[in-house]
Amino acid sequence: MAGRSGHVDAVNERRLKPLYDNLDNGNYKIALQAADKLLKKHKDLHCAKVLKALALLRIGRRKESFALTEEVVAVKPTDEPTLSALSICFREMQKPELIVEIYSSALKSHPQNEEFHTHLFMALVRIGNAKRQQQVAMALYKVFPKNPYYFWGVMSVVMQGITSPDQKLSSTMFFPLSEKMVEKMVKEKKLDAEAEVILYLMILNYLSKHEKALEILDSDLGKLMNSEFHGIPCRKAELYFKMEKWAEANSAYRKLLQNEPDNWSFYEQYYKSAFKLIDSAWTPPESEEEKSKLGQVDHTLDLVVSFVEERVEAEMAKTNTSGDAGGGRMLRGPFLARLELLRQLVERGHEEEAAARERIGTAPDLVRHYHSLFGAKFCCYSDLCRYTDLLAGEDGAIFTQSLVDARSPNAEEEGLSIATSIKGLQRHLNTIQLSRRLGIQANLSISEKLDVAMEMAATHRQSLRLAAGNITADHQYADDYLLLAVHILLDVWEESENDKHLWKAILLLEMGIKNSQHNSQMKLLLMRLYCLAGAFGPVPDLFTSLDIKHIQQDTLGYNAARFVKSLGHFSSANALYNSTLRFFTSNHKDTTEHIIAAYKFGSFHKIPEFLAFRKRVQHSLHFAQTTVEKMLLDIMLESESGNKSFEFVVQDMEIIPANDDTEWELLRDNRDLHCFVSWAPKERQLSEEDAAISSEQEKRWLRLRSLLLRALSAAAHLSPQHLPSLTHAENANAPTATVTESNNGEAMDRGEVLRRLIKELSSHAALLREDPNLNKRYPLQGPPQTATGEYLAGNHDSLLLAGLRLVLNVYDFSSLSSEDASYEKMQTTIYDLSQELLTTLRDSLRRSRRSIVIEKDEEKTLDRRMLSEVEQLVETSIFLILLSGVCYKTLRKLKQAAQKRSRKKKGGPQKPLPEIFEKFKSYLEELHQLMDGLHMAVMDTDIVFLFLKLEKMQLTDSDHEFYTEEEERGVWSKVEESYQESSKEMSEALKGKIEYLASLKL
Repeated sequence: MAGRSGHVDAVNERRLKPLYDNLDNGNYKIALQAADKLLKKHKDLHCAKVLKALALLRIGRRKESFALTEEVVAVKPTDEPTLSALSICFREMQKPELIVEIYSSALKSHPQNEEFHTHLFMALVRIGNAKRQQQVAMALYKVFPKNPYYFWGVMSVVMQGITSPDQKLSSTMFFPLSEKMVEKMVKEKKLDAEAEVILYLMILNYLSKHEKALEILDSDLGKLMNSEFHGIPCRKAELYFKMEKWAEANSAYRKLLQNEPDNWSFYEQYYKSAFKLIDSAWTPPESEEEKSKLGQVDHTLDLVVSFVEERVEAEMAKTNTSGDAGGGRMLRGPFLARLELLRQLVERGHEEEAAARERIGTAPDLVRHYHSLFGAKFCCYSDLCRYTDLLAGEDGAIFTQSLVDARSPNAEEEGLSIATSIKGLQRHLNTIQLSRRLGIQANLSISEKLDVAMEMAATHRQSLRLAAGNITADHQYADDYLLLAVHILLDVWEESENDKHLWKAILLLEMGIKNSQHNSQMKLLLMRLYCLAGAFGPVPDLFTSLDIKHIQQDTLGYNAARFVKSLGHFSSANALYNSTLRFFTSNHKDTTEHIIAAYKFGSFHKIPEFLAFRKRVQHSLHFAQTTVEKMLLDIMLESESGNKSFEFVVQDMEIIPANDDTEWELLRDNRDLHCFVSWAPKERQLSEEDAAISSEQEKRWLRLRSLLLRALSAAAHLSPQHLPSLTHAENANAPTATVTESNNGEAMDRGEVLRRLIKELSSHAALLREDPNLNKRYPLQGPPQTATGEYLAGNHDSLLLAGLRLVLNVYDFSSLSSEDASYEKMQTTIYDLSQELLTTLRDSLRRSRRSIVIEKDEEKTLDRRMLSEVEQLVETSIFLILLSGVCYKTLRKLKQAAQKRSRKKKGGPQKPLPEIFEKFKSYLEELHQLMDGLHMAVMDTDIVFLFLKLEKMQLTDSDHEFYTEEEERGVWSKVEESYQESSKEMSEALKGKIEYLASLKL
């Protein structure tokens, strides 16, 4: 609240200080009391009113808060403290357009006030009104002729071009206009800041005027750009590349590499330009003047190889002078550049380039040399893994041994035995990781793999001494040994399908985290393994300890969000969804603040980046999934609970079933699918094709869930208890629960909406069943599978479609009279649908009635797939109960009307009630019995654990040496508590709905 007392006198400042202090300290109720006390004495102290409104807003009394701010806005205040407080209020109310209104009003009274002008401009930035931004900025510059204000106007024009849906209009009007505005300042010699030059270059880039940009860099304006290291040479090299002036680009990047031989992006561009010249048979100009101006151009392979070798020799010279083969002062770039050149030549496969390949050297020799120099560095494996394809013809075991034999004579502890130094340990680790990448371990038998895994675990334990004295925040140097052991155990688990290896891996990771409390790789993998074991209980603490923040909610959140609800942890799901949605809903506000700061400090080139970031997050697939799953969870848990009816819960969500608000074409999969470290061979790594398939499956699963949400909402709208929404315009003359709003604003029969959604849901489910990748398994360190396969295998789509059709037919029946020809037929249809639903539900229940403890080969283990299947059945059953409740409410209303008509008739035979009432009553009774059976199945999970003799349950082999029985029991205790929590939460959710079902007496 900086500047909050800028324009108030000392007395008012003293009066308002307690309010500010309490608001800043979070004492909102005390601030409210202080404001009331102050306003009793000073009714016209507008700032106190606004601060009272702010206190009301922060304690949740939004309507009262808004009413107070409206009172203040009506008097058109012009003092800075009041306006500042109003701005804070409106920002927190998410009504930034009102900030524009108050400063526009203030400016009319004080047109020469510079602060009001700037505040109005920033308020317009908040709402993204670039056109008016331009007008305000130019008006501000006219009154206060300062360069920053003028360039606010220029950037506002650029923003209109960036955000315009018509790119032709941008390139023909907005960008040329902004260019002319900057040129005007250049001609007047008023352009005097680096930020202004960068904005000019940005505009020219949008217009593809690269030649002109080069001229600017070579002019006096270019001299203003002095904050970036090698800024002008880098920009010129980029421009040459965009212009496809390959000779100039090659020469520019060659010079840059001479100054920065470790810059990988320079090598990439250097090679691209060189091969363009080679392929086009470019020849140097004949004129010496042109040659001198152009500089050295490497247009042949010999020149390229010579240049790279020069960089390597320059680095090797450092070894001779320092005597340190460990590479502390040597740069890795030139050595990797040599490998990269060989890789590109092999990919090109031109026979005439064979001589160059021979001159560079063979891949095994280059890898061995690199390993000998940098093998003790943590980054050695990640540097070399992209070149292991070049070693395809080598015997992995022999080559790995050669890495040891080729070590530098000055290196320490190079053998494959346990290292006695940190450098020796890291060199050994890099060797083992490369051997795994080369597929050596993949060819071993299961027993041999287990031996290697145990050897790695033993090495990890014995190497912990090297980190003695480190602070707890540090990783153990030997952590990767344990991860290697776990990865090998998981290979054995996938090959043998014996869950004991999964539990061994979990135990090893639990031990590893005790010694390395901040190792994110161990935590991520342990989270995944617990979820695969069906136990979500330990995951929230692990997820919290990762300290996931900001954009990581989007990139890494899927690791927890995918499993939390499907494993029956509804409370954790609710908390996780809420925290995730808070990030997404605050993203617009946060990026707006960054954009405002960019305007204030002249970082105009960052504004398009912030806009692109905002757009990417707004259209996040994870955001859309979390939103839909949160709504479905709320419907499942809150409907018909307490005083909340199904219809009220749906209405409170403000869903318009006829409208699909998801912009499917713009959805972005922002998941980080490579967050898990993996040293597996390339063929077992997650491929780009796999990532694309996973992304498409996630979108299809989202569409299924979105259609279900809208269909449930449409069904609720058919209930006689449904009230027209106050937040959406509907046909005012239409009867309640008859019409809804369609995409084009026209009235549409609610029944037609549900009928359309049922058709879409049915066709989408059929499309999913035909997906050839439906049950595709990804690498364990890749994305998790969606729940689609289990969902369809359990016939949940068929159950829900039957329930939705039942609601639709009951609704259609309610509009018929007994004289209608289809009256009897409709009753038969409703009965048939109810029986179809019950039959399908019985089959699903039969599959779910099994013990969570299974016996295989005379050994007891947990059925880790059972919980996810039961949870899906619980969710579907709850939705069926709610849909049956809609049918009940409609039929009860019909029955009451029929009984009322019958009582009015005096004398004569009484017309019997339609059979549908008795048949639906029987359906409800049978459904209740089936739900009781499901409830017992869910409760059995808890009972099994309560009476299970723990000593007879053994997660792993008895002959272990790396963990004690106490540690094993500790893991078992976590699993037990997790399964019991799942059972408890699913049981409670189902129990409440069964009680509601029992109350439906037709």
